[in-house]
Amino acid sequence: MKKIKKAIRKVLENELKDAKINVVFVGERRIRALNKNYRSIDAPTDVLTFVYKDEDLYAEIYVCPAVVEKNATKYKEPFQRELLRVLIHACLHVAGYDHELKDIKSKEMFEKQERYLREVDFE
Repeated sequence: MKKIKKAIRKVLENELKDAKINVVFVGERRIRALNKNYRSIDAPTDVLTFVYKDEDLYAEIYVCPAVVEKNATKYKEPFQRELLRVLIHACLHVAGYDHELKDIKSKEMFEKQERYLREVDFE
């Protein structure tokens, strides 16, 4: 859990400075419902990010550990490393990065994601 908190703090300090963010762990049914409702995709996903930019709550990150675990197995990664990856990914979304359009910004987001993962995972 220390690595996870450290990863989130590091990304947000570098990219956003100060923001209150809730991280919520949910099951596959809940993440699927959120994904269907907000992205019109009727399937579970590993992580969803909602940015509010409110003074009380800047953003929420919803993580589905079951999907993270499936992805970890699929990509032959340890669960904790894959969890770090999706949380870093979500924090970059909170900071304004997007990868929905396949452009230079998308490439930059994934490069930053992997750089932060390497930095935090080996500390």
